[in-house]
Amino acid sequence: MQSSGASSTRNCVNCGRSIAWDANVCPYCGHDYRAAMAGAPQQKKETVMPVLGGVFVLLASLAYILVGGVLTAGSTVLLGVSLGSTAVGVVCGIIVLVLGLVALLGAINAIQRKNFTLSLIGGIVVIPTLLGLIGFILIIVAKDEFSD
Repeated sequence: MQSSGASSTRNCVNCGRSIAWDANVCPYCGHDYRAAMAGAPQQKKETVMPVLGGVFVLLASLAYILVGGVLTAGSTVLLGVSLGSTAVGVVCGIIVLVLGLVALLGAINAIQRKNFTLSLIGGIVVIPTLLGLIGFILIIVAKDEFSD
């Protein structure tokens, strides 16, 4: 321990000269100790949530694409429900197909942790499905992991 009257000094880590203990910058070489004290910025903690959410949205989007494709092709029976081959069925099929593609794009972005907004839109599109709802919730919870 040093006596209370003695001045505290240390050697500069850059130039080796003796400087005051409480100096923020070395007066000889200009080494800045404030940057070293601040430490490295903390990295974002990555979880599996956006990837898992993206996979769920991806599966739901594939179901949308399948149903939309069947409707657009004019299938007369889908899961035991007679839809007929009407223009309304084809238009509905195209709409469901487009929504499936939007959801697929959102799912890909969620898996890559890229664009939160597009991932969110993709999740919103497939909310009517259970997988879509779960994926949407996981994407929202992992918002901070995206590099918008």
